[in-house]
Amino acid sequence: MKKQDGTWAKSTGTTLHDGGASAEFTLPGSKADYADGCEVRYTTAGNFLSYAPANLVYFPQNQSRTIANDFSKAGEWGDCGSGVAHNTGNPDKFNFTLSHKSSYLCFLPRCTNAALAPNIQLKGIKVTANQATSKASFFPGFHSFNGDDIDYIGTPTIRRSIEITLPDFPLSTTENQAANAIYLVVPPDKYDFKIEYTIKDPTTNIETVVTDIRTGITLDKGKIYDVTANLIPNAGNSLNPKDYKYYMWDAIHDYWYGYENEQPITNDPSPGPLPGVHYPQNSSDPQQRWCNENFQPTAQRNDLFKTLPNANEMFWYAYKGDAHWESHNVVYAENGHLKQANATGIWLKKKTKIMADEGITEQQMKTGYPKVSPTDWRTTDYRIQGTLPSDLVPKHTPVPNITDYFFLPSLGFYYKGKLNNFGIAGHYWPSNGIDYGLTYGLYFSNGTVKVNPSMRMLGLPAKAFE
Repeated sequence: MKKQDGTWAKSTGTTLHDGGASAEFTLPGSKADYADGCEVRYTTAGNFLSYAPANLVYFPQNQSRTIANDFSKAGEWGDCGSGVAHNTGNPDKFNFTLSHKSSYLCFLPRCTNAALAPNIQLKGIKVTANQATSKASFFPGFHSFNGDDIDYIGTPTIRRSIEITLPDFPLSTTENQAANAIYLVVPPDKYDFKIEYTIKDPTTNIETVVTDIRTGITLDKGKIYDVTANLIPNAGNSLNPKDYKYYMWDAIHDYWYGYENEQPITNDPSPGPLPGVHYPQNSSDPQQRWCNENFQPTAQRNDLFKTLPNANEMFWYAYKGDAHWESHNVVYAENGHLKQANATGIWLKKKTKIMADEGITEQQMKTGYPKVSPTDWRTTDYRIQGTLPSDLVPKHTPVPNITDYFFLPSLGFYYKGKLNNFGIAGHYWPSNGIDYGLTYGLYFSNGTVKVNPSMRMLGLPAKAFE
């Protein structure tokens, strides 16, 4: 509490009321040292210094939690507040109501994969932040506190992260505050957050990080904000073919529609069809999985195919997309456990980046390739007119940045029921064909990038780029 002479005195005893919202403090000295209505501050720097300053708050860079849903030690993590103290009538005691000035994140992680959730543990959370303002900083360490505002002390450094270690917290399939809530105290401000959750499968001994990006988050004083996250590793970029949809070109339903349990998930390049498996074999397929054989150059039956790049865009992506091949280990979920395997694919420039670099409009990209004397590949049969560009070799270096590029995985294709080239090469459909039997499609591997003719009866991924 602030004494009448302007100095601060630390209480010698505390009695909490209303769950800590109000309190009675026993103070040193005499009643005359303090005025009724004097300022009182609650700070945390005294936990880390040999003295207890009223104008410092400390946010530890490395923290730990022992149990879930525990807010009792917020005072060790950067909590602070202020209030006005009034004489209780007892010569040695004053009471006050505290107004908290920090902000609070309540992490509520879950894993909606019901098979995986009971087999993984949450081992830690790392929060990295950038601020929109300079008043209050996320940088861990000492901050000044004037009773209302929290300000970082010193020049900002590279320490922009706070890490919380956990004792192998279990995960639920739904948000469960009692079992999974983890609190973090931060200075109020507007932030961009990168939140990294470390999970581990003790059975396979595989550990990985699931990253969640949050931008433009405003945190006000004294408020608690829930932060939810679904911790499924490599979500949306699986190494299991069953997590993707393969189609014959412009088929009404996907290649394994109605027979999903028969879909092969391992490569089988041996000749001949796969016996005893119900893959689409002709236009009489009862599941309507056979390709569109009409001469129409554009997709007519499946709206998904209308969203795919057309043939001209495919040429721009392939030959002006600055392809970069990537091969890396990926952790993914399968059969209730974490597994690790090698994932491959290419990075290509996004459409906006290609247009900017090549000085073309979106209309030019859609209607012809290349820029000078363009050919409209939507209506050009390479066998009769036109010559396909030469194959390119993708770069084997990291892309300059991931903002201007997007990633396509090597998903292979199905032919006569067999999976080919999964994890080895990529084959992707366009929105239009050449004639009833062929179409142009994007093909890539670690040594080749090109647009080449593909039989419509192949089972390829149908995926809108970017």
